Amino acid sequence: MSDLLTQRRGDGYHHWNLYEGDGRVGIEWYFPDASALGAQVMLYHLEPGASEGEHRHLSGAADSCSVESSEEMYVVVSGEVEFVSGEERRTLRAGDAAYAPAGLAHGVRNTSDAPAELVLVFGPARSGEGETR
Repeated sequence: MSDLLTQRRGDGYHHWNLYEGDGRVGIEWYFPDASALGAQVMLYHLEPGASEGEHRHLSGAADSCSVESSEEMYVVVSGEVEFVSGEERRTLRAGDAAYAPAGLAHGVRNTSDAPAELVLVFGPARSGEGETR
């Protein structure tokens, strides 16, 4: 038998409320237990008005949503979202991306009137990073 793994859309699908965000985020998590890559990959589906809520990933921080420091990259596949970090807001459209280094408070919200999809890639912070934010 081959070592090739495939995953069909819907096989790893969940509807979750994340980080006190508004509404539910549809999440397709790709190979969370099978991948040896240093990063994890998800497909987010946000209906209009949905958000994941602002959060951060910083080892040792009381307000961190994860035990380990991690970095995240969001790539918009379709639709339009607002990437938020504190008071700063950036509108992202299909093909645009945002990067959140370890420790940076951030979140994403669909402020448009159409669904949006994003690929989210996250993984451990580079050695020595994410310790002071």
